[in-house]
Amino acid sequence: LAPDAKAVSLVGDFNDWEETTSPMKRNKDGSYSTTLSLEKGHDYQFRYLVDSREWHNDWEADNYVQNPF
Repeated sequence: LAPDAKAVSLVGDFNDWEETTSPMKRNKDGSYSTTLSLEKGHDYQFRYLVDSREWHNDWEADNYVQNPF
């Protein structure tokens, strides 16, 4: 989604929508990843924040709900 991104963060209700709490690491293939420990059995809302200005959805997510981001 963002091949020229300088920074990508995973932002969601699990980190109070804090934009700098869960930065993602750029992999050798150009993708981004991070690892979080989340409680099983819960649904979580999240989006990707690219370069602190562009919000992106995960188009393979199980469900979508409205949120302020």
